[in-house]
Amino acid sequence: MKDLPLVSVIIPAYKASWFETALASACAQTYANLEIIVCDDSDGAMIGAIVERYAGSQQVPIRYQRNQQPLHEMRNTVECIRLARGFYIKFLHDDDVLAPDCVARLVATMEADPHIALATSRRERIDSAGQPLADILATVTAFPQPVRVDGPGLVSLLAEHTLNFIGEPSCVLCRRADVLAYGDQLMSLNGQPIDWVGDLSIYVKLLQCGHLAYLPQTLTWVRVSSEQFSQQGRDTPGIGQQGHDNFRHQLRELGWHQPVEGPRQVAVARLDNPEVVQQVDIIAHLNDVRNTLVQQEQQRQWLAARVPSEPQSRLIGQRLAQMAGGPTIAVVVLDPAGDSQALQATLASIAHARSTGAMLQGIVLTPQSRRQSPGDDMQYCSCQRDGFVAQINRIARSGDHRWLMLVEAGDRLTDSGMLISSLELLDDPQCRAIYGDAMVHEHGDVVSPALRPDFNLDYLLSMPGVLARNWLFRASAVAEAGGFNEQYPAALELELILRMINRQGMVGFGHLCEPLVINQRAALADSPEFAEVLGLHLQERGYAQAQVLSLRSGQFRIRYGHPQRPSVSIVLVLDTDLPALQRCVISLLEHTRYPNYELLIVNNACADPQAAAWLAGSRQLLGERLQVVDLPLARGRASAINLGAAQARGEYLLLLRSDTVLMQEQWLDELLNHAQRPEVAIVGAKAVSTARTITHAGIILGLEESAGHGFAGQAMSASGYMNRLFVDQNYSAVSDVCLMIRREVFEAVNGLDAEVFEQGAADIDLCLRVARTGYLTVWTPHAAIIHDHPQTAVPLAVRQSFQRRWAAELPRDPAYNTSLSLGDAGGFKLADAQLAWQPLSWKPLPVILARAADVYGCGHYRIIQPLQALKNAGHAEGALIHGLPGLMQLQRYAPDTLVMQRPLQEQSLEAIEKIKAFSQVFKVYELDDYYPNVPLKSVHRGSVPKDIMRSLRRGLACADRFVVSTEPLAEALGNFHSKIHVVKNRLDPQWWAALPPSARRTSRKPRVGWAGGSGHTGDLELIADVVKALCDEVDWVFFGMCPQRLRPFVKEFHPGIRIDLYPAALARLDLDLAVAPLEDNLFNACKSNLRLLEYGACAIPVVCSDGPSYRGDLPVTRVNNRFRDWVEAIRMHVNDLDAAAVAGDTLRDCIHRDWMLDEVGLQQWRKAWLAD
Repeated sequence: MKDLPLVSVIIPAYKASWFETALASACAQTYANLEIIVCDDSDGAMIGAIVERYAGSQQVPIRYQRNQQPLHEMRNTVECIRLARGFYIKFLHDDDVLAPDCVARLVATMEADPHIALATSRRERIDSAGQPLADILATVTAFPQPVRVDGPGLVSLLAEHTLNFIGEPSCVLCRRADVLAYGDQLMSLNGQPIDWVGDLSIYVKLLQCGHLAYLPQTLTWVRVSSEQFSQQGRDTPGIGQQGHDNFRHQLRELGWHQPVEGPRQVAVARLDNPEVVQQVDIIAHLNDVRNTLVQQEQQRQWLAARVPSEPQSRLIGQRLAQMAGGPTIAVVVLDPAGDSQALQATLASIAHARSTGAMLQGIVLTPQSRRQSPGDDMQYCSCQRDGFVAQINRIARSGDHRWLMLVEAGDRLTDSGMLISSLELLDDPQCRAIYGDAMVHEHGDVVSPALRPDFNLDYLLSMPGVLARNWLFRASAVAEAGGFNEQYPAALELELILRMINRQGMVGFGHLCEPLVINQRAALADSPEFAEVLGLHLQERGYAQAQVLSLRSGQFRIRYGHPQRPSVSIVLVLDTDLPALQRCVISLLEHTRYPNYELLIVNNACADPQAAAWLAGSRQLLGERLQVVDLPLARGRASAINLGAAQARGEYLLLLRSDTVLMQEQWLDELLNHAQRPEVAIVGAKAVSTARTITHAGIILGLEESAGHGFAGQAMSASGYMNRLFVDQNYSAVSDVCLMIRREVFEAVNGLDAEVFEQGAADIDLCLRVARTGYLTVWTPHAAIIHDHPQTAVPLAVRQSFQRRWAAELPRDPAYNTSLSLGDAGGFKLADAQLAWQPLSWKPLPVILARAADVYGCGHYRIIQPLQALKNAGHAEGALIHGLPGLMQLQRYAPDTLVMQRPLQEQSLEAIEKIKAFSQVFKVYELDDYYPNVPLKSVHRGSVPKDIMRSLRRGLACADRFVVSTEPLAEALGNFHSKIHVVKNRLDPQWWAALPPSARRTSRKPRVGWAGGSGHTGDLELIADVVKALCDEVDWVFFGMCPQRLRPFVKEFHPGIRIDLYPAALARLDLDLAVAPLEDNLFNACKSNLRLLEYGACAIPVVCSDGPSYRGDLPVTRVNNRFRDWVEAIRMHVNDLDAAAVAGDTLRDCIHRDWMLDEVGLQQWRKAWLAD
């Protein structure tokens, strides 16, 4: 112990709530040479009592000082440092928690390197109940290994970004001598006190003279609670901005900020290898880590959400029972290595999926002889690897199973996937094979969804190891096709799929947007058999000269070897930018290897005086290779292209934007490689900017509420989601930035629709009309061009027309996936899990999509809880959203009813009007307060639109029904809508029916309380004098909000908490009496009796204002809003607490009987929300 330096754990305490937990964690340190210093700044005796109790029972010496006057945070910390005797200081705030080895690890780190001035570690946030909170940018694991970060470089970074990834003081350890020298300037810089980021001011002074050691282990848990002074910063955004500004300014004044060009990089070295130094952009690195964590959490939640609820499971079971239990599926497990551990994981997943209702039979093919254990109903076929295929074919021919699926040992079936498969396979007798999505193991327990498009021939040919695995084949179709081919055991599924295509085309293949399997690896093992099978497929399709090129592992590129050299007419439109067109033409002439093309320039009445001369000179230079079509009057692009195309001589048209630049010799060859295939009509190219970002890589239907560019803005070298930026594939549409189409097809569909889409989107409309005739559209990354000016795929001017024409296609692009979001620019982000998963596809229940205006009050009582209760009772399906849905989201989810709570703002009103114009969904407008008359003193008044009457009328004009909470509210708004339903507020039994009983008479004086939010300032002013007058007779308890002027008279104030914790917290107040004052105004007259219900559920007797909202049959004491009446009523109850208790019990019984969200209440909500 003598060899270990003394460490002083200093606790500048001011809150008693969690002090014992903090102190206990300090006492539990494994480090042997420790002392604890507590300086008590609180206004009570609780901290001192806790210290006294611990001091007598701990081996660690604890020194305690009670401050005579409050020192507040900085001076209290300085006092702790002054009293400390240790060589090192370990800070600990009174509500944080240290890991047992925290001090030992940090001390060892600093002892190992004298140049380290500050040691810290990863920390995690916890809430007031000790439950973990999600990481924020500052708390993610900054580095995966212990590292040393250059101190002065980090100071310069902090001068630019006050992002405290180092951690709160409880996270750090430093030398006492270093911080003792700062004295009262501990949290100052250059003489300037630093508010809000005072901890950073300590750190930068230390780091200017040394380095930071960062450990990736979690050694500290930092509490976030409403009792902290820092809560003001969370409640009042921007309040700390001046402190941040002062911090950055003083660092520059001190000369500690070293300017650099570009992103700031800081030297970082591993502690175990300090000679190897890397320059790290820490801010970008933290953002990458954070984004990865967010993505992983989204993926976990997304997969976890795909579990049927009890009512859903019941309905699914009934549907399968009606179909003799559903289709039988043989899951053939290939275990060539005899890996018992991997095999067991697969078999367990089969058994579990079967328990959900799927009729699965596991059949194991393994070289190991395996004895069947009792209760194991899997089938085991012992055979060598070279006998697997014959055995699979025997299973397919046996007739015992309608469907067949191959999986590798170690892969696991998903419960939801097999269940959804069973439901979907009930309906389509023409289906030959169906495939789903997958989850893929990345590392550890992290799995990522691999969400595939609908059947996509070119993507299949490009990435067979990803796409041709784990298909469900109809057993009869396998037998009819001749079974699996024993010559290609590594490419069994691919070979069979391509053989089916060659024989019967691409019909009969289905796709489920549902992960069926959790794969241990992202793709099947690379094998030369893939290229062989692809080559055979191409030979059978008549491509004798085809080549299959391997690009990267598992990725293929096909050159079809067409012998023909068809002519191509390249159509360019000259509008106003002659120099851009000149650059395009020059690059085209320099970089086009393919010889058989003509240029067709449509001079769209270009006003540039040099245009005519340049065109004439170009004619002379290029001769017959150039045609110029002169238009006397400027036309839209679509019209100009149509006029030009009418003069084209080529077999193929190439629509090319005149502001593009060509950079590859083979670009035209690559487009023709696909365009000459008989099943393909349109081919699009990859476009990148000079800034090396993607500007075109295919169009995704449904993005941007119409259609948008996939992968827009990603790096030119990015692989894209599932490597889609690297390989050929089919899209529903491509852009005319560079679009090749067979001329006879163009003419057959009458070209571009210039009448409707003259201002844009004519290219996408063309692709979709061509697709309706049965042709494919291909996008290839192997033809790349430069284009710096991407345009919105569907301009606002034509968006409504586009939406109307293609309403059925937009929400479900076959080249995309319905589990991917339509709300993110560039696409390929996960969609909201609750909206993307609808297991009851046959819609046995009405579906409700509900928008809650908030998640802390009426949003819960009038949207969230009724909807969840309806779902739990099996009365409806539904999902909750917190903003009004876009049209694409609405059409994808296809609800029967859309419930919109309080849509008053302009953005919401515009959304409602669009929904009315484009959707037949039944629209319900929900309102719980009389917003035309919000009280003057309410904090919510400022959020009400100025012309509230107009906003209400405008929103209600789009609604089919108007639902309100009280009869007075319905009467007050009676002329706004002809169909008004009143559904009164009720209490959710899960929150309110089984509350722990409130204790009574727990204090010397009766406890009288009020609970409510920040909108009740005027109501509380009614009883301000009452509170003052009775403060010596009762203990006033306020919960949620307390005006500052009443604080001196209030015994306890409890800040607001999460609404799901509110019922139990209200009961724990142990009130003998509750008050419910309401101002006399129309707003309050229209309110509900919710506050009385909440008090009553806790068996608390109530004195309330005698206003319309509180009248009725509830047994409460109602008073006029006069001082004397309030005082007399309160005294009546507190002077006879036995009678008060009886009154509370009576009120509770009444509420349990008549005011819970029971079956009667659910039927009221169901009737209000569903169309008649």
